[in-house]
Formats: sequence, C-alpha cells, structure tokens
Amino acid sequence: MILKGSFFSNVLQMETNITIVAPNNFNSVKAYKVVYLLHGLCGNSGDWVNYTMLPVYAYNYQSIFIMPEVGRSFYSDMTYGFKYFSFVTEELPIICKNVFNILSEREDTAVIGCSMGGYGAIRNGLKYHDTFGYIGAISAALLIDDLHNWGEGDDLLSSRSFAQSCFGDLNKVIGSDMDPKFLIDDLIANDIEIPKIFMAVGDNDFLYDENIDYYNYLKSRNVDVEFRCSSGEHTWEFCNDY
Repeated sequence: MILKGSFFSNVLQMETNITIVAPNNFNSVKAYKVVYLLHGLCGNSGDWVNYTMLPVYAYNYQSIFIMPEVGRSFYSDMTYGFKYFSFVTEELPIICKNVFNILSEREDTAVIGCSMGGYGAIRNGLKYHDTFGYIGAISAALLIDDLHNWGEGDDLLSSRSFAQSCFGDLNKVIGSDMDPKFLIDDLIANDIEIPKIFMAVGDNDFLYDENIDYYNYLKSRNVDVEFRCSSGEHTWEFCNDY
C-alpha cells in the first residue's frame, strides 16, 4: 500500500508532502512497527518508493514507513527557513499515530536516512533517544566538522551561505545538539541508553572519509554500531542494497 498526499503542518505553517508505505496485507486492527525514512538533499518524500524496493520491504518486515519532505534543510530548524527539525521530531509522529495504529515503544521505532537524510537520522535519533530505538544512516552527509571552513562557490555543498541558512553561526555548530559527536558524548555523560546504530557507505562514495571518521568516533566511545562498507558510490543502488 502506497499513500501519497499532503497535509497542513502547524509547525511549518504550510502544506507539506508526505509518502507512506504500509504492507499490502495491511490490517487496520494490527499495531505496526514504524520507520521514519528521510530523503537526501536533492530529493523529496517519494524518493524511497521511486528508487528502491521499499514496498517489498514493508511487506516482508510488516512495518509502516513514513517519508516526510523537508527540502534542503538538513532536517534542521533553519536559521533562514522552516523549522523542519521540530516538524519531523515533534509534530509528524503525533499526526501519524493519530492516523495509523503505530506502536509507540522505542524498540518498535526507527529512523533511517540516506545522504542528508542519514545526517538527519543520526541527529534526530540521538536527540530523541527516548523515541527511537534504532538509527540507520546510509552514505550519511556527516559534514559538521567541516562547516566552518566552507566558502562561496558553485557547489551547493560547499557554500557558506547555504550552510548558514540551515545551521546559523557555523562557528557554534560543533559542540551543539546539531553535532552528532556532541550528542553521543552527551548521552554517555548522562548514562543514557544510545539507540542501536547501523551505518553503511560505499568505498567510492564522496562522503566515505566522513563516515569512516564518525564510525571510528563511535567505536572510540564503545558505542554499539554496525558498520558496512563495500564497493559502491553515492547512488540509489547502494541505498537499496542496504
């Protein structure tokens, strides 16, 4: 079952698109596990349906997949833009639970993303550790360490003005709750259970170094993380495999 539509978000104060995939044998009486599935920088809420075998996975694993649309926000409450972080983490789950019979325990809730969505999954999952039991990050855009070095140029992913529109003062991002390393250290310092983390990246992905760096950081903190690296680039074929 594939549902595509839009609804009015009070947080965003506008209509926003959403795609939902449920098992083909969906039973309205049954309560389902839920995955919030996040798109990348150039994508939209329909990408995972368009480019992967997601309907098959929904059936095989008897789970509901919810895919919001956040533009190029990096799933942040943008300094110059919309409050997409608050929308995805606070408003969206409430709306979806009012419509679908979704299990509410953290062990039944996951957040997964690719590229920009991989960063969003890690940040959302760690910040809302009491909601999410599982985090999946595929080819994650873990660019926080380099943000303050960005300049102006033709490449959107190295444009300082674009980064500032999402994150604000780039010199203050590291050590804030936008920094995935800080979030890990904060949970450890407060003896809070960290969601189980899965990461995957291709050996020819332009984000390979950033993913290796974060994986090594997690291991240095004795965090439970499953990491996969195989032949591949920053493609939907790689995302589908993992």
